[in-house]
Amino acid sequence: MSLRLRRLAVLLLPLSLLSLTGCGQAGPATVPTHPVRIDVTFRGQAMPGALVAFHPVTPTADAPAPRGVVTRDGQLKVSTFNGGDGAPEGEYVLTVQWSPLVKRGGEVTAGPNVIPRKYTSPQTSGLRVRVASGENQMAPLRL
Repeated sequence: MSLRLRRLAVLLLPLSLLSLTGCGQAGPATVPTHPVRIDVTFRGQAMPGALVAFHPVTPTADAPAPRGVVTRDGQLKVSTFNGGDGAPEGEYVLTVQWSPLVKRGGEVTAGPNVIPRKYTSPQTSGLRVRVASGENQMAPLRL
């Protein structure tokens, strides 16, 4: 084998190995998601900016973490992988936290959580939903 061919082989070998191994670290597996619609209120009022987390009742190591933010009109927008894509099928316990914005000394910051503490933990919230295949129009969530 000529010196030129050996050099070419030495250069191409790492590139061919790299192409076989792929790039970067693998992320969580993507699973199908389904649209979820829930109206969420606290003491009869919309909770704009409230955070709602979906905790799988039967968690797995690679389970995605659906979550959502309540809009001004009280509608929860649920996302798992991309904005508003919904949640995978399954049963979930919901947790809620709402820290309305407050003005302090000319600055606007998040205030304290105003939702009762029991709703911030999956062990005590008692809020359960089941996401099925297809469109999911849930009963209103009234806190």
